[in-house]
Amino acid sequence: MSDYKWKFARIGGVTRVYISSAEDIKHLGELDKKMWTVLSCPVKGLEIDEQSLAYMDTNGDGQIRVDEVIGVSQWLCKVLKDLQPVVEGKDVLPLSAINQEDEEGKKIYDVAADILSQLGKETAEISLADSKGCLDAYRKAKFEAALEAAKKEAEVAAPYGDKTADIDAAYKALDAKVKDFFLRGKLTKYSKESTAALDVQVASIEGISPANLTDKLAEIASYPIARIKEGVEAIDLSEPINPAWAAQFATVKAALDPKAKVLTEADWNEIGAKLKAFEEYQKSISITEADITVDEEQAAKQSVDKLLHLTRDFFTLLRNYITLQDLYNTKKWAIFQVGTLVVDQRTCDLCVRVTDAAAMAAQAAKSGMYLLTCDCVSKSTGKTMKIIAAVTVGEVGDLFVGKNCIFYDVYGVDYDAKIVNIIDNPISIKQAAWSPYRKFSNFVGEQISKFAAEKEGAVMSDATAKFNAKTAEVKSADLTNAAAAKEAGKTAGSFDIAKFSGVFAAIGLGLGMLGSCVVAIFSGLVKLSLWQLILVILAIFLIISGPSMFIAWLKLRKRNLAPILNAQGWAVNAAAKINIPFGNVLTQAVNFPVKFDVKDPYPDKTHRIRNFFLILLLILIVAYLICNALGFDWLAYCKELCTGSSAPANVN
Repeated sequence: MSDYKWKFARIGGVTRVYISSAEDIKHLGELDKKMWTVLSCPVKGLEIDEQSLAYMDTNGDGQIRVDEVIGVSQWLCKVLKDLQPVVEGKDVLPLSAINQEDEEGKKIYDVAADILSQLGKETAEISLADSKGCLDAYRKAKFEAALEAAKKEAEVAAPYGDKTADIDAAYKALDAKVKDFFLRGKLTKYSKESTAALDVQVASIEGISPANLTDKLAEIASYPIARIKEGVEAIDLSEPINPAWAAQFATVKAALDPKAKVLTEADWNEIGAKLKAFEEYQKSISITEADITVDEEQAAKQSVDKLLHLTRDFFTLLRNYITLQDLYNTKKWAIFQVGTLVVDQRTCDLCVRVTDAAAMAAQAAKSGMYLLTCDCVSKSTGKTMKIIAAVTVGEVGDLFVGKNCIFYDVYGVDYDAKIVNIIDNPISIKQAAWSPYRKFSNFVGEQISKFAAEKEGAVMSDATAKFNAKTAEVKSADLTNAAAAKEAGKTAGSFDIAKFSGVFAAIGLGLGMLGSCVVAIFSGLVKLSLWQLILVILAIFLIISGPSMFIAWLKLRKRNLAPILNAQGWAVNAAAKINIPFGNVLTQAVNFPVKFDVKDPYPDKTHRIRNFFLILLLILIVAYLICNALGFDWLAYCKELCTGSSAPANVN
């Protein structure tokens, strides 16, 4: 059991170890693994230098685990005298901070001093830019040297010297044409009578001779490469070649023995075999930077580069690994946050890159958050990104799949974003309180629209059927004059009110029942005192909205980022809660002033009418409550006014 006194903090509703000092880094190996918030995280897809993460991933498996983090801390403690530069996250390191008493530290010090000397810098500190530039230059020089050596080796092995490339290109262009010639020669042996037909046709040349022949090169190229003679299977090098192929053929002739008189099929295949062998050899000796072996000098330069990368980025990893401190720090970005989504007059800062869409789809709903999955494309850089953003403030009425929005990454680059999926969870208790009414309103609207559409369709169908039936009846009656036809048309289009009397009666009955219900409810309410009326309204509100608000409260308390990180390849060891106060920080809604400098030239008058009736209703309710409190029976007073009585009734 470690005797080191760790600091603890309540962060995001969860107790965590608080990492803040160089001493904390020195004792990382003593920290109980059960107290680590994260046990593993991926190397790629995070907003931190991948080279730094690659240096921490000592086994190269693409994941950084607890033991590797501890190993990095122990290495830094060994090669540095003081870990304060690591805590500060600086990319400049004084040479005096390197521990020369350690053997590896002494080597790093000497190489760092040598790098500064090569760069011509007379300074006592080395920067990450210095080490990176020197290492990149060394790698480039070594790669170019290896590439040049490979090219020279290939030149020595070229079958036709410096003409090999030209001969290879000409051979590939002629290959099919030359093999066609050899096959035609074999056919003349098989059928002597076909020799003339296999040769170029004079009629073909006569057909194109009136035109500009430079426009007919494609047709000329279709003729045999050389004249076809009976029983001849070799190209006579002293005879003319098809002008469309003459240049390429002259290039290939350089591969033949200068004393050769003819080109046989065996000669042609031999040239092809040599060129193919050379091409395969070139492929075998092609190299990339990954093929360059790391020598002692490069390894020494890499050790300096590693130290400077870790000095700058290791403490950042710790803040996001052991405690998730940067997530709850509004002045910093966590390494898994990729930017800000601007949508529906809100900015959403909790945006995470989606690297595995299937895993995210399977696990994101468990987070309990309202999530938007967006496809993002930057027209300025051509980059694409899929993100998932948490909405923690506001309403959801204007959020829908297909909605366009804008995403800004952590570097300020803008992306065109489109919502492709929504995971619906409560955003706030306020939003949940009005959710039942919104859903009921949407349901009523949909049902009314559906009912109207069905009735409209039924009416149109019935009218069409009646019209068609009447038209057939008119035709079958074979009316003899236009007047009769007109009268029939009038009869067909006449309105029989008796048929609809039942409908009107039903509508009247329904309205009467609705009115009676409203009167009964209102009569019951007016008999209540003020405090009873308030309690009734509150009870109705709680009956309707209470369950939704309670469920929302439970879910909001359980919002957790861990499932989203888990889908990204993290192994999260503790809850990463997004409680209500923190959620209010992660999403910022627009806040307009109450007063306006310019009046609306197109005000919505319906709002004024609605507000008038609401104010009137409020005045009537207040007046009633006052009268009721004073013992004044205003209903009796109104009745006496209507009957003409001069003295209003008073219960007192």
